[in-house]
Amino acid sequence: MMTTAAFRLPRNLLGEVWVYPLPPTLGTALEELNGRWRRNGRNGEHASAPRASLATALSAVTGQPVIILPDPRPGVDGPWLITTAPIEPSALAVATRVWERLARGGQDSNVLAPVLETLVPRRMSVGGDVEPSALGRVTASNWVYRVLGWTLAERLASQPIDFDGRKVEFRLDTRGDLIAWDDVITLPLRNGTVARGMIRISLGIKTLRGIGDLVCIPQVSFSRLVDKLPKVKQVWIEHGRSAGGTALLKLPVSARRADGGWEHFFRDYSGAIVEECGLSPIPWGETVLTEHPDRVRASRSVNWSHPLGTGVGTRAYLRLMDHVTKVFDVKPVAYLPTKIKVQHDDAIDKERISPDSLDAAVSSAGFERLRIVHLSARSAMRERVRGELEKYGQEGAARLLPDVGLPQPLTPRTEVVSYDVAPLLQHGRTDRSGLLAAAPLLGPEAGTLVLAVVDTEYENGGDQPDDAKPVLRQALAKLGVTSQFIAFPPGSDGSLPAAKRSAPDAEPVDQMDYPLVAAIRDLLRGGGLTDGRLARAVTLTPFPLDRSAWLLGVHVRIQTTSRKTNGTNGRPLLVSVLVAAHAHTDPLQPWDFRIYVPGRGWLRHAAGLSVFHAGSIGTPIVNYQGAFADLRGFVDSALSELPGNDPVVVMTNAEATRRVWSGLTDTRLGEGTLPGDSLPASRDIAVVRVGTEDATVPRPVNHTDGRQPDKDPGKPTSPRNRLYELVGDDGTHSWLLGQASRTFNSGSKGRVGADFTRFTLPPSRQKEQGNNWHAFTGTEFVAARSGLFDEETVVALTARLCAQPLSWDSRTRQPVLLHMADAADRTHPGYRTEQQDGETSE
Repeated sequence: MMTTAAFRLPRNLLGEVWVYPLPPTLGTALEELNGRWRRNGRNGEHASAPRASLATALSAVTGQPVIILPDPRPGVDGPWLITTAPIEPSALAVATRVWERLARGGQDSNVLAPVLETLVPRRMSVGGDVEPSALGRVTASNWVYRVLGWTLAERLASQPIDFDGRKVEFRLDTRGDLIAWDDVITLPLRNGTVARGMIRISLGIKTLRGIGDLVCIPQVSFSRLVDKLPKVKQVWIEHGRSAGGTALLKLPVSARRADGGWEHFFRDYSGAIVEECGLSPIPWGETVLTEHPDRVRASRSVNWSHPLGTGVGTRAYLRLMDHVTKVFDVKPVAYLPTKIKVQHDDAIDKERISPDSLDAAVSSAGFERLRIVHLSARSAMRERVRGELEKYGQEGAARLLPDVGLPQPLTPRTEVVSYDVAPLLQHGRTDRSGLLAAAPLLGPEAGTLVLAVVDTEYENGGDQPDDAKPVLRQALAKLGVTSQFIAFPPGSDGSLPAAKRSAPDAEPVDQMDYPLVAAIRDLLRGGGLTDGRLARAVTLTPFPLDRSAWLLGVHVRIQTTSRKTNGTNGRPLLVSVLVAAHAHTDPLQPWDFRIYVPGRGWLRHAAGLSVFHAGSIGTPIVNYQGAFADLRGFVDSALSELPGNDPVVVMTNAEATRRVWSGLTDTRLGEGTLPGDSLPASRDIAVVRVGTEDATVPRPVNHTDGRQPDKDPGKPTSPRNRLYELVGDDGTHSWLLGQASRTFNSGSKGRVGADFTRFTLPPSRQKEQGNNWHAFTGTEFVAARSGLFDEETVVALTARLCAQPLSWDSRTRQPVLLHMADAADRTHPGYRTEQQDGETSE
């Protein structure tokens, strides 16, 4: 049995909130203000929607979570203001009036406050809007998913959590998260300073297939604190203890240019509103994080370097679930092991593609020759790339020469050429129009697949202004060239850092160049080049693939950006990537990978990837339902163009695609719309929903087989190499693949998060606070439609394609088709995350 970090929510756990039903006049006033903001453009002073900005301001004044929802019960009620306790009417009126005046640029219209002040809140049972729709299915109003975590968090915080004898109290912040405010994790540094971090617990609400209750999925994260405000998007503020309160504010901040530098300020006018309401001022200033470390704390939202590592490890999750059982008297959701092995073949995966297989893959991809071009910036990088590429060559073949501009054979169909083009690879606003003249063999040539490996200077965790990578990637894509970048540290010559010896007189370590190994494998992945390893993986028993089939990965993502670029006017973009493979069972032959391009059909993977990277990443969304309808038609059109009449297995990334196809949701699984609905019934199509989002997929915590570890009964045990199954209340099935990271499996240092929590790490091992602590991860599989196959076969097929990727020497969270589609998106020059735009906190 495998227990997870998820628990069912029977009605008695759902709690209550306070609701202010807002009259139409207030909604109209907020909409008028929204139009004004849109006309004036975003200036960083407030959230994009007035209702969100007002809710943040009210949270700052009340010290409690507040949210304003425009449509909590679609078609039934108007807007609601929801919070955890009634707000004192005069405070509500004053805060709203001040906010409205500031939001209107100083104009004291006072439209909203008189309306809000007269409203009488009503106590609402959350369970009143949660109903079973059928056996094993549950429906809830939209607002329930937004606020139920608040009531659960309050109850969890009513008692300290016992982390192996260390009792830790958590406090609720104004976003509804639990913060270990008084138990900061520290790591003394050599320069005399101390690195600090806080444990944070977030509670997500979702449904699971076949389960008749809502389910809570906790996430435990480690917020690494900073002492400077640049790049900080949110701050926590201890504001109220001195007056006997418990308020822990979490407020958004922004920055503007001032006196030749940057000045940081509270968004949504929170600081000014707190003062005008007569409350003690919030400490602030550019040095506030060092002057008031016990009252104001912050973490950054983007990837960056920090002395403390990331993550909390899996033992912390096990202790949290013990606490959940104690407080709520419920047991974690548990999955049972199945006979379906998801075996990772180390021998296959550690092998590079053989020279003969590489040539066969080039031919299978529709080309006569492969040319690998190295655009280099350092001679040491050229040496490293040559060294790795030589391992793909014929045994006994001559070494690759250091000459630049000289094509050299690697296999009968593959050649390698390098160029020293360091000035063109520099970051900054560099004129790169001479790229093709400097590296002429990048140019298109009939029958030749050209792939480029490109040097790039990068400091781990750094933020590179005017990054050359997206510009170069798009320029290469316009030449029809797929690219892979390999980083080297600024100021270095590009040499691989020497491995440390276990002792001064020890033998030199036989060091593997892991960055280059991964880069070349990713380069071949971009070219759609592989061998027969995938066929070997999917023909394992039980439930092997026994016939040819088309496998299709449908990757969908909504990119929200505040930037008005490429004519989008700041609108969100709908991103979709479709990658297909014609799967067969011959272990001696590679699969044929393709990408769908509108107007051009199914192109070979390398060509399709170049077309995608050369253009816009997505389509601006004007109307969500219209955009989703267009996407359904787009996918069905692509399905109709797959050659032949072999059955099709569609694999979708769950979180985004369930918004597009209603038949992928738990409440209408298999009954609503699904990919391929408009195709003739003669084309057999199976659909598997693949979930990988930590916020929505139960995280594996502990595998138990009835025995407890003798030495440490509190230590979690890793998931086994097989699928685990959850049988729903209605007899339906879903499956979970649990995985431990390569770091976790590498040895005792990688498993520190299973032996200890960050609160209980012994003083003698404190330096390990600087390591990344890995928890287990889970991938959920749900067969929405199985077609000619049975559910176990399509799920086994999908899961086994997580265990045998093209370019990584361990498993991937997603099956290879979705992994490739996701990689195409993430490497697009236009790729941005919400975190990069500052829309989310961490």
